[in-house]
Amino acid sequence: MQQPKIVARKKPVIEVNGLQFKDLNGNGKLDKYEDWRLSPEERAEDLIHQMMVDEKLGLFVICDKQMGKNVQDKSQTSHDGILSEVEKIRDSGPFKGTMEYGTTKMIKDMHIRHIILREKYQPSDLAKWVNALNEVAEETRLGIPVIVASNSRNENDRVTFDDEDRTTSFTAWPGTLGIAATQDLNVVKEFAETGRKEWNATNIRKGYMYMADTATDPRWYRITETFGEDPEFISKVIETIIETYQGKELAEDRIALTIKHFPGGGARENGYDPHYEEGKYNVYPTPGSLEKYHLPPFIAAVKKQPSSIMPYYAIPSNDKSASPQLPFVGPFEEVGFAYNKGFIDGLLREKLGFNGYVNSDTGILTKMAWGVEELTEAERVAKAFQSGTDLISGHNEIKPFKDAYEQGLLSEELINQEAKRLLKELFALGLFENPYRDPEVADQIVNTDESRASPVKPMKNPLSF
Repeated sequence: MQQPKIVARKKPVIEVNGLQFKDLNGNGKLDKYEDWRLSPEERAEDLIHQMMVDEKLGLFVICDKQMGKNVQDKSQTSHDGILSEVEKIRDSGPFKGTMEYGTTKMIKDMHIRHIILREKYQPSDLAKWVNALNEVAEETRLGIPVIVASNSRNENDRVTFDDEDRTTSFTAWPGTLGIAATQDLNVVKEFAETGRKEWNATNIRKGYMYMADTATDPRWYRITETFGEDPEFISKVIETIIETYQGKELAEDRIALTIKHFPGGGARENGYDPHYEEGKYNVYPTPGSLEKYHLPPFIAAVKKQPSSIMPYYAIPSNDKSASPQLPFVGPFEEVGFAYNKGFIDGLLREKLGFNGYVNSDTGILTKMAWGVEELTEAERVAKAFQSGTDLISGHNEIKPFKDAYEQGLLSEELINQEAKRLLKELFALGLFENPYRDPEVADQIVNTDESRASPVKPMKNPLSF
């Protein structure tokens, strides 16, 4: 195995048999989790046994965090204005009423390691920000790195979703529906390769993308984010995208993907979306429509093993669906998919063979807790985890997770199992060795004349597979 690049800004580097390793816990010796020669599985297993419960619980949260550049009062920033240290109750946007914590507190005291980027800045600014996040993380007891996720950034999509700016400083391709209209997988591959290079350069190593949903209701406002209405073509697209971004396996120059929204967000009732109570049901109006229209792209995705999969908010409706809906032979459990053991552990993991982790959609503990409204937040955490969900998005409070553990709703065995799934991704991406990127290089790679002019060789018969 070849020596990877080791970059340490806060912890020492040790040498063993002529090879370099980062001494992340500062004990002066090489621990298994610090040994890049071992598999992500072995390293994660070792690290889990060195972690305290609070450190594990922090892994289960992924939340958005503003950059320091967006803070007017620079006294509430750190790292030369790069990191926001603002603490306040949010008074606007989709997360109005929730507490916003300072970045350093989130990383050092709350042990959060998964952060969502929603802001738009220049590539070098993004790289500087992620670098600063990891400088703070490297200072902690075990030196566990931070991974930053984002929704897609390489489409010329002017539609604004909630408060997220969809305009981009990245190379802008047509929206995904426009790319699908070409019916050309060479276009898809070039699109994905452009994104992979640019995301790696800016150090955004986790993509909340792409949507494998089949558009079966033209009234659904998210159709423009899909790859159309043909499950077979969508399957080919998703396979190509995973292969291009992730490769055969994750590595230091690859981007981990979260394919969404399992088991298909296109099954809408009257076109309404489950971000809102009016659209909280997935409906299957004809027998077999779940299996025929919605599952095939996810079956294709699982064959390529994306790093994670995101379930949708919706509840599968029994009364509003025709039967049978194979592979289910009985009624659905009418709870949101992130809480649905039959769909996550039963269908996704056991039947389809998915071995990555499950990342909930944003806000399932509070705003879109469809089907589990009567449960406390701690009980919702426990139900989600017991159903197979590993990472909960849009919640930056650790208390419900701690409450679930202290109330005996989460076993240490389950906590370790889910922490291990999450850590394996960080190891596979090489973040423990080098979580940093050169900001100047980011500006040289992202949205250049070369990337905008990259030639694509059309398929001879794009409609034939």
